[in-house]
Amino acid sequence: MSKIIISNNKNELEEMVLTEGTVTIGRNKENDIQIDDPSVSAHHAKLVSFFKPTYIQDLQSTNGTYVNSRRVMEHTLEHGDIVTIGKHSIYFCKDNEFTPAQQQDHTVELSSRDISMILKKENQESTS
Repeated sequence: MSKIIISNNKNELEEMVLTEGTVTIGRNKENDIQIDDPSVSAHHAKLVSFFKPTYIQDLQSTNGTYVNSRRVMEHTLEHGDIVTIGKHSIYFCKDNEFTPAQQQDHTVELSSRDISMILKKENQESTS
Protein backbone atom coordinates (compact mmCIF):
# COMPACT_ATOMS: atom_id res chain seq x y z
CA MET A 1 0.00 0.00 0.00
CA SER A 2 1.37 3.40 -0.98
CA LYS A 3 1.36 6.59 1.04
CA ILE A 4 2.14 10.26 0.62
CA ILE A 5 3.75 12.72 3.00
CA ILE A 6 2.85 16.37 2.51
CA SER A 7 5.29 19.00 3.71
CA ASN A 8 5.86 22.71 3.51
CA ASN A 9 9.43 24.00 3.91
CA LYS A 10 10.50 20.51 5.05
CA ASN A 11 7.96 20.53 7.90
CA GLU A 12 5.74 17.46 7.69
CA LEU A 13 2.10 18.54 7.62
CA GLU A 14 0.20 15.34 6.87
CA GLU A 15 0.71 11.68 6.07
CA MET A 16 -1.93 9.78 4.10
CA VAL A 17 -2.22 6.14 3.08
CA LEU A 18 -3.49 5.86 -0.50
CA THR A 19 -6.28 3.40 -1.11
CA GLU A 20 -7.85 2.56 -4.46
CA GLY A 21 -9.57 5.63 -5.86
CA THR A 22 -8.96 9.30 -6.53
CA VAL A 23 -7.55 11.96 -4.18
CA THR A 24 -8.11 15.57 -5.24
CA ILE A 25 -5.64 18.32 -4.37
CA GLY A 26 -6.22 22.07 -4.41
CA ARG A 27 -7.00 25.27 -2.56
CA ASN A 28 -10.79 24.70 -2.48
CA LYS A 29 -12.24 23.12 0.68
CA GLU A 30 -14.00 20.45 -1.43
CA ASN A 31 -10.63 18.76 -2.15
CA ASP A 32 -9.46 15.70 -0.26
CA ILE A 33 -6.17 17.54 0.36
CA GLN A 34 -6.63 21.27 0.81
CA ILE A 35 -3.52 23.42 0.36
CA ASP A 36 -3.95 26.98 1.57
CA ASP A 37 -1.50 28.67 -0.79
CA PRO A 38 -2.38 31.40 -3.34
CA SER A 39 -0.12 29.75 -5.95
CA VAL A 40 -2.28 26.58 -5.82
CA SER A 41 -5.36 26.44 -8.07
CA ALA A 42 -8.78 25.74 -6.56
CA HIS A 43 -8.77 22.30 -8.21
CA HIS A 44 -5.07 21.79 -8.94
CA ALA A 45 -4.36 18.06 -9.42
CA LYS A 46 -5.50 14.58 -8.54
CA LEU A 47 -3.82 11.34 -7.53
CA VAL A 48 -5.36 8.25 -9.11
CA SER A 49 -4.85 4.68 -7.85
CA PHE A 50 -7.05 2.25 -9.75
CA PHE A 51 -6.06 -0.46 -12.22
CA LYS A 52 -2.54 0.73 -12.87
CA PRO A 53 0.17 2.22 -10.65
CA THR A 54 -0.62 5.51 -8.93
CA TYR A 55 -0.34 8.55 -11.14
CA ILE A 56 -0.81 12.28 -10.72
CA GLN A 57 -2.74 14.38 -13.20
CA ASP A 58 -2.62 18.17 -13.41
CA LEU A 59 -6.11 19.66 -13.75
CA GLN A 60 -5.04 22.54 -16.02
CA SER A 61 -3.71 24.47 -13.04
CA THR A 62 -2.30 27.95 -13.53
CA ASN A 63 1.11 27.34 -11.93
CA GLY A 64 1.58 23.69 -12.83
CA THR A 65 2.32 20.40 -11.14
CA TYR A 66 5.93 19.25 -10.92
CA VAL A 67 7.43 15.81 -10.32
CA ASN A 68 11.12 15.85 -9.40
CA SER A 69 11.36 19.46 -10.66
CA ARG A 70 9.81 18.69 -14.08
CA ARG A 71 6.42 20.11 -15.04
CA VAL A 72 3.94 17.34 -15.88
CA MET A 73 0.37 17.00 -17.06
CA GLU A 74 0.25 13.33 -16.06
CA HIS A 75 2.94 11.18 -14.51
CA THR A 76 3.09 7.65 -13.13
CA LEU A 77 4.62 7.94 -9.68
CA GLU A 78 7.61 5.89 -8.58
CA HIS A 79 8.87 5.31 -5.06
CA GLY A 80 10.68 8.44 -3.83
CA ASP A 81 9.16 10.87 -6.35
CA ILE A 82 8.61 14.40 -5.09
CA VAL A 83 5.52 16.21 -6.37
CA THR A 84 5.61 19.99 -6.00
CA ILE A 85 2.39 21.98 -5.90
CA GLY A 86 2.84 25.63 -4.99
CA LYS A 87 5.19 25.78 -2.00
CA HIS A 88 4.26 22.26 -0.87
CA SER A 89 6.03 18.98 -1.50
CA ILE A 90 4.29 15.63 -1.64
CA TYR A 91 6.61 12.66 -1.17
CA PHE A 92 5.36 9.42 -2.75
CA CYS A 93 6.18 6.20 -0.91
CA LYS A 94 5.49 2.71 -2.17
CA ASP A 95 4.89 -0.07 0.34
CA ASN A 96 6.08 1.98 3.34
CA GLU A 97 9.70 2.11 2.05
CA PHE A 98 10.30 5.83 2.22
CA THR A 99 13.44 7.68 1.23
CA PRO A 100 12.67 11.04 -0.39
CA ALA A 101 14.44 11.54 -3.70
CA GLN A 102 16.22 14.63 -2.35
CA GLN A 103 17.74 12.56 0.47
CA GLN A 104 19.01 9.80 -1.81
CA ASP A 105 22.63 9.72 -2.93
CA HIS A 106 22.79 11.24 -6.40
CA THR A 107 26.45 10.51 -7.08
CA VAL A 108 26.98 9.93 -10.79
CA GLU A 109 30.16 8.66 -12.41
CA LEU A 110 31.10 10.56 -15.55
CA SER A 111 33.59 9.44 -18.12
CA SER A 112 36.05 11.92 -19.60
CA ARG A 113 33.94 11.82 -22.78
CA ASP A 114 30.82 12.82 -20.78
CA ILE A 115 32.70 15.68 -19.14
CA SER A 116 33.97 16.90 -22.51
CA MET A 117 30.45 16.86 -23.95
CA ILE A 118 29.06 18.80 -20.97
CA LEU A 119 31.82 21.41 -21.16
CA LYS A 120 31.37 21.74 -24.93
CA LYS A 121 27.62 22.27 -24.50
CA GLU A 122 28.17 24.89 -21.76
CA ASN A 123 30.67 26.69 -24.01
CA GLN A 124 28.16 26.75 -26.88
CA GLU A 125 25.40 28.10 -24.62
CA SER A 126 27.61 30.82 -23.15
CA THR A 127 28.71 32.06 -26.61
CA SER A 128 25.13 32.11 -27.95
